[in-house]
Amino acid sequence: MARILIVDDSAVMRLNLKKILTEAGHEVVGEAPNGKVALGMYEKLKPDLVTMDITMPIMSGVDATGMIINKYPEAKIVMISALNQKKMVYEALKNGAKHYIIKPIDKEKVMGVLGEVISDDEGYKEQAPSERPEREDKGPHFLIENIEGVFVITLREGFNSKDMDDMNTAMQGILFVKPLKLRFNFGELSTFNDGYLNRIMVYAKKAHESGGEYEFVLENETLRDVVLFKEGTYL
Repeated sequence: MARILIVDDSAVMRLNLKKILTEAGHEVVGEAPNGKVALGMYEKLKPDLVTMDITMPIMSGVDATGMIINKYPEAKIVMISALNQKKMVYEALKNGAKHYIIKPIDKEKVMGVLGEVISDDEGYKEQAPSERPEREDKGPHFLIENIEGVFVITLREGFNSKDMDDMNTAMQGILFVKPLKLRFNFGELSTFNDGYLNRIMVYAKKAHESGGEYEFVLENETLRDVVLFKEGTYL
């Protein structure tokens, strides 16, 4: 299980997060009320993951994320955001945050995102396959990461209408970034809903029209042909 630092100026929010995380078997190694305190605690504790509120006094989560990532590029930071803070979320993603959670929080939402971010931690890798806990496939069936200034959208088996809605919400904030660099990673998927694929082409087109870049990564030749055909139609 992960060692987690909680950063939030709300004592109630820290308490709620701590309850969710500890009940799931994680260890909360520290709590910080603002970004400045979080910097010192990260230096001292070297946690596996940080949950970082966006708006805090003294130093915001966006600034603290940038400073932590600048010194510790391997740091895993998940932003905790209100729905109306989309632009700030994507500033944090540009600064190196790995993911985000939109308030109000609940156990399923928090554990879904944290599971995506820490699924490759060493503790999990060391377990034999038969010893790994079963994970319910409740989604999301996509992951958005900022990797050296490129927003990598990894699409997974089971992608559905709810995932598309969630991606639309996420992309509204990403589209403010200029220049916008997108990489859609279909991995080994052999099929993908035509309507969802059309929407992804719209995002690629917006990146292109804004002077940015886009890329499609596919391993399956059949789906690659479909995507290339769509690309020729839209772009």
